[in-house]
This record gives sequence, structure tokens and C-alpha cells, in this order.
Amino acid sequence: MRGKGLAVLIVVVFLLPFLPATGAQNPIFGVNLTCEAPAEMDVSPAGYEPVEMVCTIENTATVGATRIEITNEWNGGATADMLGATGEYSVEAGESEDFTVTFSGSTKQPSSNSYDFEIFATVTEWNSIPLNEPLPRENDSFADSLEIATYGAVELRINDVSTRKVDAGNEFSINLQFTNKGNDNDKVRVDIANINDLKQAGFTFIGSEFVAEDLAMGATSTMREIKMLAPSDIESTANFDLRFQASSTNDQNAPLSETVIPVSVESSQSSGTLTGGISEVGEDDLILYGAIAGGVILLFLLLGVVSRSIKKKNAKQNAEQEAAIELDESEPATQKDEFDDLFDDLDDIDMETDEFDDLLDEF
Repeated sequence: MRGKGLAVLIVVVFLLPFLPATGAQNPIFGVNLTCEAPAEMDVSPAGYEPVEMVCTIENTATVGATRIEITNEWNGGATADMLGATGEYSVEAGESEDFTVTFSGSTKQPSSNSYDFEIFATVTEWNSIPLNEPLPRENDSFADSLEIATYGAVELRINDVSTRKVDAGNEFSINLQFTNKGNDNDKVRVDIANINDLKQAGFTFIGSEFVAEDLAMGATSTMREIKMLAPSDIESTANFDLRFQASSTNDQNAPLSETVIPVSVESSQSSGTLTGGISEVGEDDLILYGAIAGGVILLFLLLGVVSRSIKKKNAKQNAEQEAAIELDESEPATQKDEFDDLFDDLDDIDMETDEFDDLLDEF
């Protein structure tokens, strides 16, 4: 075997002067390297996956196996990496072999990032003969760049998400802001998803029915406003939902950011009637208010009756004093409580309609 290799080497050395100039294909031994163009890498948080690229090395020699070394140059730095573009392969004459290169990187990085690379395939041994001097090594290479795919992500923010209460036909507005969470400049747009249903219900819009703004990566919009008029022809209080959705113009598949604002529209007819006012008061409150009102009226009536009784008693005492008759000292005076006389007078009161009329006149 060693003698055979030596013989081949002598033949090759003899043929060296006849080899073509640098850059032409070596007819004795050589290698071809081909690779697929790498796909853009998705670095979105939800869709990130490493990128794989298949490369093929071919031994162009007509006879003899070759040992091929794979090396690379890569400028990925700390945000991206390339694996699989190194190693050694033994390939028979006229045969080929595949290897896979894998690119990975950090998520949420800007789409403006780009990573250049070059892969080299070098014949280091042919037919068990190391190649260096006097036999030059043959090599081939592939150069390209890894690009970062653009993705969209948005965030809608409405500070006040409480129920809006508005009278029928009145104007009201919703204030909102939105942020570009994607990895490139984006035009973020906010629409009302159920706008057609709202229009059919009687809502009308003052100005634009949506808002949009061009935002740099990570930027937040100014405070925006959507104005509208509530329906004016409703017969009773009606409740609606306003479904606001923010979307990315860059990425149609980006998740939507949604916020729902409840709106309660009160009819002008119901609000102007007694029934409408009472409907806002609970049954227990009505009973309480009625009891308080009844107690106040009863108190006023009682005070009036007592007042009239005291006046009548005073008048009666004055009349008795004017026509007083001396009582026999031996006859004991009957002791009565003043309040007994007071309530005796209550029995003499004639509860007729004109009495209450006089009572109310005194107040």
C-alpha cells in the first residue's frame, strides 16, 4: 500500500507542471461547495425558531478519496451564532456529502441586524497523501448573510375602562394610546371591531372612525381621541360594548391588542319622568323614605293637637278664674295631674275636616 501511494505521488509530481493556473479546476483532485440561501430568522417571542441551511461538498477527483476540512468566518457577535460550519469529511472520488449549518439568535432584536459569513471547504488529503507542499491544497467557499425577519407587535392602552354613562344623543369620547412592540418601524392602527353593529344601533362618529400613527421601534403614540354621538332614538336605557383593536401594518399575522369599553345610554324620555327617577331607587330605600315621611307628618299632627289642647285648657282656666266659687275649706280639693286634664281635653276634640284645615293654617 505504501509503495502504491509513493508511485501515485511520483506521478502527481511529474504532472505538476501541467496543472492549470490558479482558479481553474484541478483535474486530479478538488472540491465543490454549495449551500442553500439561509431563510430570514424569525425573532418574535411567539414564533422564534433557529434557521437551518444545508450545504453539500463534492469530491471532484476522478480517483482517490479526499479528506475535506470545513472552516468559517462569522461576525455574529453576542446576538447570533452559527453552528455546524466546522469539521472534517472523507469523501470518495465523484461522491458528495451534506452537512447542516444552524443559525440562532436572541429574540426581539431589530430587523436591521444582518450577519455576514463565509464557509470554506479545503482538501487536506488526497488518496492518503497529505496536501500542502509541493501539492497545493484545493478549496471552495460559500458567502452570504443571515437576515432578521420583521415582525409586528402592538400594545393598546386605555387608562379608564369603566362604563361610560351618557344621555341619548349626547357626545362622548374615548382617549387612548398605543405602543409599537415590534422590531421595526411600524404604522400602528386602532379600529373599533364592531363598528358596523354600533352604526346600526344609531351611533355616529365625529371625525375619523379610527386612529393611526407611524411609530419607531419601541415608541408610544401621543394621546389620541375618538369622538362619537350616542343614539338619540332609544326608548329605554341600553348597554353597548365598544371593542377597540390595535394592529400592526408590518405584520398581518401579529396578535391584536384589544380593549372593551362598556357604554350605557340613557333614554331622554325615561330620564325626564317620575318612573325613570324612581327606577334608580331601590325598593328598600322607598320603604325607608316612606316611613320617615309618615313619621314626620304624624309628628306634625300630634304637635298640632297638643298645641290646640293647651290653648283650650288655658282658655278654660282663665274662664274658671273669672267665675271662681269659693270652696268649703272642709271639702278636700280633688288632686288631678295636669296631664290628666290635658288628655281629657283630647277626648273633646272634634276630628272633622275643618279642624285640620285650621291646624294647617297655623303652620
